[in-house]
Amino acid sequence: MSRTYSRRHRQPSPPSPVPNLAWWKSPLILGSIIAGIGIIGSTLWIEYTTQRVIHIRADDSSDSAEKYSLERQQHCRASIQQYKPGDIAITTAFADRPITTQNISIFNSLSVLSQCNKAQRPIKNQQPGTSLILLLEDVNRLIKKERDRQNYNPVVVTITLQDTEPVPNQPQPDDQQLQELVHQITAHQGTIMFMVEDPNLSSQLQTVLSNETYAEICSFTDISNCVNKAFEVARKL
Repeated sequence: MSRTYSRRHRQPSPPSPVPNLAWWKSPLILGSIIAGIGIIGSTLWIEYTTQRVIHIRADDSSDSAEKYSLERQQHCRASIQQYKPGDIAITTAFADRPITTQNISIFNSLSVLSQCNKAQRPIKNQQPGTSLILLLEDVNRLIKKERDRQNYNPVVVTITLQDTEPVPNQPQPDDQQLQELVHQITAHQGTIMFMVEDPNLSSQLQTVLSNETYAEICSFTDISNCVNKAFEVARKL
């Protein structure tokens, strides 16, 4: 008597599930986290160990420089891009006289960016002329004021200048007086950058200030690079 046996197809066993490792035990995830912390830490270290500075930004706001509103705005934006928390930002406008329009400690540079959109000059001439001498005297006064407050951080002065013009009832400036005023700035741990539109004035300043290591004359058409260079020098003083 024949017997019929049914064949049973044995199903293959499912693969054993891979045990889920806790995220802190995964070398890939843990390595990524450590790398991220390292990048953030090094960035913060650079940010908060960078030398803080006192920045004096001065713009020619005379009648003859009225059409250069874009250059003044560019000067403003380039400066703000260089600011670090703890910097002091002093803004000055000058024509026949200088006036200080702002003196603040930087907490967040973005908070002051809107001021760069102002095209209108903050002052206008009371009498004809543009006095660089009065401006430099005022810059030295501002530096002394910060030193009196026990702020001994380096100073960076950036100036946009269309031209200098005689001011009535004021002594005519001479080269020696100009050199002495600039030297007072550089002698107090300062650097100064003139961004000049008039080529004759630019040449004159280069001659007069040729012995001043931390005074430089720059092109009116290259404001951003001039400002960047001035800050780079100042933060290393």
